[in-house]
Amino acid sequence: MANIIDYVLARREGFDELPLNRVDSLVLSWVCYVTFPQDSPVRTPQGQTLAEAFGNGGLVGMTASMHDPTSTQLLLSAVAASPRFGDVVARLHLERASKADETQFSGTAFSIPGGGTYVGYRGTDNTLVGWKEDFNMAFRAPVPAQATATAYLQIISEQVDGPLWVGGHSKGGNLAVYATMMVDAPIRERILRCFSHDGPGFIDEVTSDPRWAGAYELVDKTVPEESIIGLLLESAKSEPYIVESSSKSVMQHAPFSWVVDGLDFKSGGAVSYESYRKNKRLNSWMRQMSVEDRERFIEVLYKLAQATGEVTFSGLAASVRDGSLSLVLRRLDGMDESDRSFFIGALDELVATMLLGPAPKQATTNAEAVDIASDRIDDITAQFNDTMDKWSKYFE
Repeated sequence: MANIIDYVLARREGFDELPLNRVDSLVLSWVCYVTFPQDSPVRTPQGQTLAEAFGNGGLVGMTASMHDPTSTQLLLSAVAASPRFGDVVARLHLERASKADETQFSGTAFSIPGGGTYVGYRGTDNTLVGWKEDFNMAFRAPVPAQATATAYLQIISEQVDGPLWVGGHSKGGNLAVYATMMVDAPIRERILRCFSHDGPGFIDEVTSDPRWAGAYELVDKTVPEESIIGLLLESAKSEPYIVESSSKSVMQHAPFSWVVDGLDFKSGGAVSYESYRKNKRLNSWMRQMSVEDRERFIEVLYKLAQATGEVTFSGLAASVRDGSLSLVLRRLDGMDESDRSFFIGALDELVATMLLGPAPKQATTNAEAVDIASDRIDDITAQFNDTMDKWSKYFE
């Protein structure tokens, strides 16, 4: 099965022959994860072609902190040698990280040969601060990265002419959608498409904003069949493009597993019922909590993670496997009784909701009865679509 590396190797057309599409967007979104040297021209207004940036070695250092560095190095080598991507100029790369402000942001502007600029945002990096900011999105808007993404798009648009594309993978997709919504209307009118590749959704405060509907019309959202991240806080009425993946469960979040068929991702048909059910239950658990309780739960969780002494997510996972869970439990035992009782109770609710589903609702108004009936229809539809999708693949 072909993936984005195969796509880059196969494409000979320039962007004037073949306009930028969602597969191109995922390629550039993944380039945004690269750690560029401090003296890299990519950080300047003049920039550097991707052929120059990735064709002269140093790829190991640029990709050391990334998920799947080996595949990333193969992708970057293919990009450097590509007739399609090699002449793309990466410029005005910006990184911001602050433990005090709980922010992690990175953006890169890509000048597309033939005209136009793709503004790409990095997803969550490996730091605990980066993950903490992601969790903050469950109760706050904007988080610092969202505000910075908006300012970055505003600044880039003032320095370049022509059409704009905006995009990102994971958290980067969320930033792309938020920035598209919040920039000045004349800039939004220049945006041809906003790509969110398995990016999480938004709290009600954002989606109830009058600017939401106009911005979301520009969004091209892609999620794999067993998406977890991309369906968090997502509206049940949204209709993302479902991508077939060569991996399973949460590993489908990795872009190298997304199957490419010609000039597009291969359609996965429908989100699996298991993914639909997990996300429905997780979103239900979050939405039944007040904004204040969501914040309180996340703050306690972060304090427990800090008890291990780790500063990266991968380090935390390894530390817990190696026995530092006892440190976490001791930190929990030493907490204020109110915080400890609240956290344990919320955790119990989460486990119960994920295992058994949300508590049954009793309608007291006609509107609530309609919502309950609609919810049941959505559930039946998800099961039906999943079954039909599995049968169609069987007969391929």
